[in-house]
Amino acid sequence: MLDGYLQQWSAIQTVRAAGLNLPDVFRTYVDLAGDSDQLEVRGYLSGLVMLEVEQRDLLAQAVNECLDSEGSTADGAHYSNEEAASFSGYGDYLRPLDLSPDGYDFNAPPAGDHSTSATFGSGSSFDAVAAAGGIGGGSDADETEFRRLQALHESGLLEGGAEDRFDRITRQARDHFGVSSASIALITGDSQIIKSVVGPLGQDLPRDLSLCATTIEQDRTLVIADARVHPEWRDHPLVTGAPGVRFYAGHPVCTVDGWRIGTLCLMDDQPRIFTDDDVQVLRRLAGQVQIEMWV
Repeated sequence: MLDGYLQQWSAIQTVRAAGLNLPDVFRTYVDLAGDSDQLEVRGYLSGLVMLEVEQRDLLAQAVNECLDSEGSTADGAHYSNEEAASFSGYGDYLRPLDLSPDGYDFNAPPAGDHSTSATFGSGSSFDAVAAAGGIGGGSDADETEFRRLQALHESGLLEGGAEDRFDRITRQARDHFGVSSASIALITGDSQIIKSVVGPLGQDLPRDLSLCATTIEQDRTLVIADARVHPEWRDHPLVTGAPGVRFYAGHPVCTVDGWRIGTLCLMDDQPRIFTDDDVQVLRRLAGQVQIEMWV
């Protein structure tokens, strides 16, 4: 059985390399009797949401059928097991995966046709540097950060204040998890700028004090269940002083080109347990933030 995240990575890389149009992929997936909705499929192909194995295989089939119809030479999306690959009709055409668990990254440059720019969604692009990841993804950290900040400013999100479309998501996040606060933070070169906040915790801060600035350094959910006893966070000023943060969970939000420009985060002044299912819900809500940013 192929690891679910490796299978997901394979699908993401295929879509990026071939420049597949997501609505076309989704329509093909629905024609194959896939029952995940469009938001879930978009989230899966952004590395934000994990699907059940049957739906992953149907989506791999949809991706490969789209490749076939376009005559693309990009590497195909992999299936969960050899039986599913054999039944698909595309098994013999898939490049063998020989990767350790640490050898793949959702932001790695796509394999396949090795184009320097591939369309993703409607009219956007993954160029070579962007596909290499947000902060720390390129060989030149200064150039990578410059490109990330450029993407942030071009998003237009810094130009206005609070917006209902984002406030609805932060309210949903706070109410679902029962935390005191939920917020969307944008990370500039030297600051954390709050785009949306519901609750008493969440404010503009210098970047070096921002937990969200740490969150965007990697494509993963950062969870601090009890900051008071966490060796990396117990001495942080936001923990030792006001506002007395105890619990934090945040997931990066990205531009359509893959730059991690901010986070959707949860905070509380009490420690909390955060399960794997909770992580998946937070990632899905972060996907909703991204879709609002992209449209």
